[in-house]
Amino acid sequence: MEGVALILSLLLVVVVVNLDGFSCVYSGSHCIESEKNALIKFSQGFKNPSRSMLSWMLDENCCSWKGVECDNKTGHVITLDLHKQFLQGEFRNSLLGLPYLRHLDMSHIDFLGERIPEFISSFKDLEYLNLSKTNFRGMIPEHLGNLSRLQFLDLSGDFSLRVNNLEWIHSLFSMKILDLSGVDMRSAENWLHDINLLSSLSELRLSACQLTTFPEFLPTFVNFTSLRILDLSLNYFDATIPTWLLNTSHSLVYLNLTRSQVYGLLPNTFGNMRSLRVLDLSGNSIQGNLPHSFEKMSSVSFLDLSKDELTGYLPPTLPSKLKYLDISDNIMEGPLARSITQLKQLVVLNVSWNSFNDSITEHFLNLTHLRVLDLSSNSFIFNVSATWMPRFQLDSLSLQSCGLGAQFPQWIQTQKELSFIDISRTNISGEVPDWFWNFSAKVYHIDLSGNNFSGEIPEFTERVCLTKLDLSDNNFHGPLPHFSPKMMTLILARNSFNGTISPVCESLVMNNSLSLLDLSSNFLSGQLSDCWRYGKNLQGLNLGHNDLSGEIPHSIGDLTNLFFLQLQNNSFSKNLFSSLKNITGLKFLDVSENSLSGNIPFWLGESLNALGILILSRNNYDGIIPREICQLTALRVLNLSSNNFRGAIPRDIHNLKILESLDLSRNQLSCSFPPRMGELPFLEFANFSFNDLTGKIPVGPQFNTFENSSYVGNANLCGFPVSRFCSDHLHEDMVHCSNNNQEVQAIEHEENNNWLDEFSFYISMGIGFYTGFWLFWVTLMLKESWRYAYMRFLENMGNKIYVFATIRLKNIQPAKGLRNCPN
Repeated sequence: MEGVALILSLLLVVVVVNLDGFSCVYSGSHCIESEKNALIKFSQGFKNPSRSMLSWMLDENCCSWKGVECDNKTGHVITLDLHKQFLQGEFRNSLLGLPYLRHLDMSHIDFLGERIPEFISSFKDLEYLNLSKTNFRGMIPEHLGNLSRLQFLDLSGDFSLRVNNLEWIHSLFSMKILDLSGVDMRSAENWLHDINLLSSLSELRLSACQLTTFPEFLPTFVNFTSLRILDLSLNYFDATIPTWLLNTSHSLVYLNLTRSQVYGLLPNTFGNMRSLRVLDLSGNSIQGNLPHSFEKMSSVSFLDLSKDELTGYLPPTLPSKLKYLDISDNIMEGPLARSITQLKQLVVLNVSWNSFNDSITEHFLNLTHLRVLDLSSNSFIFNVSATWMPRFQLDSLSLQSCGLGAQFPQWIQTQKELSFIDISRTNISGEVPDWFWNFSAKVYHIDLSGNNFSGEIPEFTERVCLTKLDLSDNNFHGPLPHFSPKMMTLILARNSFNGTISPVCESLVMNNSLSLLDLSSNFLSGQLSDCWRYGKNLQGLNLGHNDLSGEIPHSIGDLTNLFFLQLQNNSFSKNLFSSLKNITGLKFLDVSENSLSGNIPFWLGESLNALGILILSRNNYDGIIPREICQLTALRVLNLSSNNFRGAIPRDIHNLKILESLDLSRNQLSCSFPPRMGELPFLEFANFSFNDLTGKIPVGPQFNTFENSSYVGNANLCGFPVSRFCSDHLHEDMVHCSNNNQEVQAIEHEENNNWLDEFSFYISMGIGFYTGFWLFWVTLMLKESWRYAYMRFLENMGNKIYVFATIRLKNIQPAKGLRNCPN
């Protein structure tokens, strides 16, 4: 036992000695009372203390509170870490009661738009300061430059902080990690010169700082030779990659310039960056070929050059340690296999949207670690055996527009971990095998569009992970499938589905996730059910080009998040219900080629102000075009052709300033063009043919481009481009049009108020019937003589009807007997 005690004592001594080496760790001593009070007062500034701060109330020793650490010798609080506590409140100056703070982390706390308090610069021992995503606003105080011991500074956020310059960082000689991402630095033109003074800097993040200067040369030598991580993404440099950047090649391991408006060729000296592991130049205008020197970048494991303007062939040899390679959305061409086959560690390969052409063989895809494969939109032909068993297990497979052969690729059945599948436009024919619909429960995205698949499809109610299904442009038939409430995008357009849409209604249960439904161009029929009240998440609904009939249901108006509604080329009747005015964010409405009738509802122009495209053509609408249409100032396309509209074109149509296409053809419009109609600066297409318009054709930059076909069928129009010159009586015609406009406005006012007259009539009729009914029966109940007289009247009428019916029946029976006698 004594031996055991001795060993335990020695272990305790070792632990204590080790703890002395890390003075920031609490050793069990009690904190100082004044610092405890300072912490309590600081916490009282938060409106919503989190559960993790319960220890602040239950434990007397503040050194054991969560987020608090004390020096194990002095007991002073040296660390306060409240990050990601989802707190909200004020940054109280009671924190000054902790003068020995070395580590302060307030990240992800909402300080309600306050300014960064200047008293933070009083913490002379501070080495670590993290105020990221704290909702501080305004100018960063230059007094932070007094924190000469600071090694870590993170003020990144959501564009609420700004600086005019970075001169205040000159004295931060110990700075190792600096993150000002999301700070407005557009005025800090000398940012690079200021940062170059920080010789100890190892990590610099200035992402999304609105920087516009990216000097080609530094005024002096490169001083931050210890720099390992550099993130300058999401800026506005409009410059080439500077030479000084390549002088950091011996230390840099991470370089991110994505979407920073960098252009030009990649210099050959990139190959000198031997220590670089991550290189992201995506979303810029990098041009030319990938330099052959890239193969010298022996440490690179992540390379993203997507969405640039690269051309030519891939180098025959790429860095062998590559795990992530994305060169999608470029203009590259030629073979691929020779450059890829030696990349044995590859996990992600994305070469989509280029012009590569190659034969994909089993040897090419002998990549054991591959998890993401995207070869979409190239000219690849798969040349693998029907029994091929790949060595990889993919999570994501995208082969859009690749040549996979006429039969469904059986090797996909071996991929048990797939969650994303896109084999659209690959010219596969026949029925989809049964195993495909059920082989992986993890699949959330399936795209089989643009093939020649046929047959019926199964129900998807049990596929709770499936959120997007696109089977458009095939030959599937049969009834529509049911789907789970988790489905977000369902596209079954341009197939041969038939029957009603009741499976959709039955799937639209409460709390469903459906946001896009496209069932257009099928053979669906029957009435459109009034079942849309649970479609609150729907943003797009396309039921066009079917044979649906009846009225457009009221509950369509419950789709308040809808952006586009397409019901064209069906057999809908009557008019649009006023419930549609609830869809105030609607941008695209197409109900053309139906049997809708009546007047265009005036609320269409008053409520649907976001409409950019309005197509009501080929219906049975009549009356005038309501002037409220001119309130739709976001309209780009207006098509009211092939109806029965009469009267004048609305006088204020010039208010549609961004209108690009206008079709009013094949109506009964009359009178002259509105005087300011030529003030439509973006109008590219116009058709007024086959109406009864009169007077002079508008003159303007856009109208001068329209041909005679835009006005044919209007015998009384004159001016360019028709052959008829305008007469001297044009002024009289204009006066006549003006009178007509007054009549039209009167008709418009009358028609807009007809609904009130009709409503009043039915209300009056109901009240009259109700009053007369009860007056009659109450009188009978109260006046006995009237009651007896009424009963006698009913009895006499009953007797007369009985006698009449008996005599009539006897006369009919002999007649039947005569008809049944033989001749």
